[in-house]
Amino acid sequence: MPHTRLYQLAALLVSALAVSGVALAVLRSGSTSQLAPGRPVPGASQTRALFADIPQRGIELGDPAAPVTLVEFGDLQCPICGEFAQDALPTIVSRYVRTGRVRLEFRNLDLIGNDSLRAARMAAAVGEQNHLWEFTDLMYRNQGEENSSYVTDRYLQALASAIPGVNVSQAMRARGSAAVRTQIDRAARLAARWHIEGTPGFLLSRAGAPAHVFTPASLSGATFSEALDRELAGGPGG
Repeated sequence: MPHTRLYQLAALLVSALAVSGVALAVLRSGSTSQLAPGRPVPGASQTRALFADIPQRGIELGDPAAPVTLVEFGDLQCPICGEFAQDALPTIVSRYVRTGRVRLEFRNLDLIGNDSLRAARMAAAVGEQNHLWEFTDLMYRNQGEENSSYVTDRYLQALASAIPGVNVSQAMRARGSAAVRTQIDRAARLAARWHIEGTPGFLLSRAGAPAHVFTPASLSGATFSEALDRELAGGPGG
């Protein structure tokens, strides 16, 4: 099974990487603690450029009539999900979403802990304003140490404030709404239906054909391009 398939499997490496993990935690906690509304957010300009002028509707990105849909199940604390966002997502967006050939959906899971749930609620609330994809991308670029309580109101406000067009106060108020709870519950139910037990997980579907689980061999843009090209051509995608 490829290491990219389940974040849970990556936890087995913790003891072997303890020393480097401590150093990474210090770096992460230092960077996230500097985030605040009105201050520059690392990666914000790249995020805005990646998604500029692409239509969004809640959890969806791209043309609703696109012939292929790729669903990502992600946890916003998951470092392997962050790897996917950095290594493969730019290729997918520029080559397939911008050209109207692929539509993306983001299904937010909260597997890792309370910080995951707080982030998921904010992402859903920002998604009500059709900016979920910028928010998730910015969080992946600015992850802290898992379950270190770094997902504070100030942190969430800083990320949302870096996205043009987001009403931050409105999003903060909407985090506890029934619509937000429903979106997160639906993601969990869909993951259970497809036996998605870790993140990142993926579903691929082509118009007129049933969806299927896609297990990538790697998180490279080339791996996803190969699968999407097969799906667009009418062949098996994973």
